[in-house]
Amino acid sequence: MPAATLTRCLRRALGKEGIMHATLSPPWKKSLLLVFVSVVAFVTATPATSGPQCFFQGLGFLPGGFSSFAAGVNANGTVVVGRGSIVAGNAEAFRWTAASGIVGLGFLPGALFSDATGVNADGTVVVGNSINISVLGTPQAFRWTAATGMVGIGRVSRNVGNAATGVNADGTVVVGNTIERFFAPQALRFPMTLLGFLPGDRSSRALGVSADGTVVVGISSVVPFGSGQAFRWVNGTMTGLGFLPGGNASSANGVNADGKVVVGSSNDASGLSQAFRWTAASGMVGLDFLPGGGGSSARGVNADGTVVVGEANDASGALQAFRWTAETRMQSVLTLLQAAGVVTMAGWQLRSANGVSADGTVIVGDGVDPLGLREGWIARLPPGDNEDCEDDDNQGDNDNQGEQAILE
Repeated sequence: MPAATLTRCLRRALGKEGIMHATLSPPWKKSLLLVFVSVVAFVTATPATSGPQCFFQGLGFLPGGFSSFAAGVNANGTVVVGRGSIVAGNAEAFRWTAASGIVGLGFLPGALFSDATGVNADGTVVVGNSINISVLGTPQAFRWTAATGMVGIGRVSRNVGNAATGVNADGTVVVGNTIERFFAPQALRFPMTLLGFLPGDRSSRALGVSADGTVVVGISSVVPFGSGQAFRWVNGTMTGLGFLPGGNASSANGVNADGKVVVGSSNDASGLSQAFRWTAASGMVGLDFLPGGGGSSARGVNADGTVVVGEANDASGALQAFRWTAETRMQSVLTLLQAAGVVTMAGWQLRSANGVSADGTVIVGDGVDPLGLREGWIARLPPGDNEDCEDDDNQGDNDNQGEQAILE
């Protein structure tokens, strides 16, 4: 029996006050507590045979920093990348694991800002952008590994730069867009394969890439960084994905492993932004909203295309991170964590889910912590509706700390 299950049993035995109030309980309850602690010590020293545990954890901050943002997660949900503040106005790309915590990846030579935007399947390759913001320098994409450190990629000059937004599974194909002072940005596959525009447009940006690097998705528009149409690029051909019924603006923000499922956002007949899921068979299908809400956008999709994550407004208008499946429809990550019995996100606002693991159970995103600071987070959820997983790891740690305090 897992230690977390024993904890639940003990709470029931001690009554509503739970373990932390055992010091006020009758002597027989204290004796039961001592027996429980002995059993937990044995169980936790024995290799676990149960499945993965549900949990929620903030990623913390870089040294001296006060904010962090999680942009993506690798295939098995163990490596998170993003950016964290270091001094006022500046940020540094980071890579997070449970073992190392949040670790800064540095900057390109002469730069004062960096931002990690994607990570490959096994977590060994990180891509992003770095720029010397103090002199309005030209941004440059980077590719980072532990062996090479941060290395600039793509063509860069005084008036021409580039940005990386994603990387394929083995880390060999990086996508993003050019950034030029006098011309509109254009989607590209590094080092310099320009992907073009949809007919009549003058600007495009790549925002996602399939596992093998052959399918690229993004947005094509007339005005740089303005509203446009979602696209899917395959073998040199860019195809527009259209809009939700009544809409005239869409963006493809992510694509699944085999490139057949695209997710993003489109306005609809009401003018509201709505998350969508696209396949060649179904076309663009809206994923609706949270109950009572009026806006949503998909940010990521798992490997087989069955789990979509993103952000949506709730009934109060506040942003909430969401997970969508065909069976459960759109649900807030907060609600799913609460249903799974996880409590370590108490006091948090989970505003956006930005990445999801290959199996759809690990989600990373952006939030506001109990101190009011913007902080990235990682969570593991049950694989489906009405399914359970073990008590979260962090809560188990907290319980053990409480038990130790009682014994002392």
